[in-house]
Parts: sequence; structure tokens; C-alpha cells
Amino acid sequence: MNTQSQTHEFRQVTSIPNDRMNYDRQSSVDRESNLAVLTLYDNGMIRDCSRVCAELLGCAASKLTWQHISIFLPQLADVALVNGERINPNLHFLSRIGHHFEAVGISGVHFACELFFNEVEILSQHCLRIIIQPITQGQAAS
Repeated sequence: MNTQSQTHEFRQVTSIPNDRMNYDRQSSVDRESNLAVLTLYDNGMIRDCSRVCAELLGCAASKLTWQHISIFLPQLADVALVNGERINPNLHFLSRIGHHFEAVGISGVHFACELFFNEVEILSQHCLRIIIQPITQGQAAS
């Protein structure tokens, strides 16, 4: 493998957020950033939501808390999100290749998005962090 392709591969891998991060440090960044971020318990219930994510889904963050993720991401309805304490390998793979998921806002509006899955620990409890990146009209389908 030549140096140029190794560099490109490295950039692709490092452009995705870390798989395991310190939530205390990251949570305040998520709330203040321009990322649409959901934090879920292992069972798929929404624990926390960024302001940007709430706006993307068309409601207040408080209305998203304690809802199941499958309400907003129907393709995750019958999917185990984690395997032990690790992200479901299939979901991890799909997020790495840029698979398009269907998201549904609170008003019923459907839109395509990419999802990025990360493992986080909150007060010694294992959780899942999902970054939702809407697909714009000009982006190529995968």
C-alpha cells in the first residue's frame, strides 16, 4: 500500500468520532456544538439530546427524553444496539461505510441521514451516543 492511500485511509478513520469517550468531558461540548447528538441507554431509551438534535427532530429536547430511539429511527426497531458492552458490529460497520438511515421527525417528516455510533460511560453506566448527520440533496447515495 503506498503512502498516499495510507494517508487517505487514516483521514477517513480519524474523521469519525472516537468509539469510547469520557462523557463528562464530551456532554457539555455536545450541547454547545452544531452536532445532532442523542445519548441512549443500552435498551434504546433516549437519555439526553443536544439542542441541535431536538431542532432536527422538530421538538423540545425534554420531549425526546425517555422515548425509544425507534420512534425517530424506525430501522433500529428490531435491532440490538449493543452486544455485551460493545456497539452492535453491524451498526458499527454501517456507520463506517456511510449507510443511509431513515429518520422521522416528531411531525412525521421523513429524511435521510447517516448515523455515527459511539460508546460512552456515564457515572459507570454504559451508554450509546449517536450523531445524526442529515443527508443533503447534493450528496450521493451509498
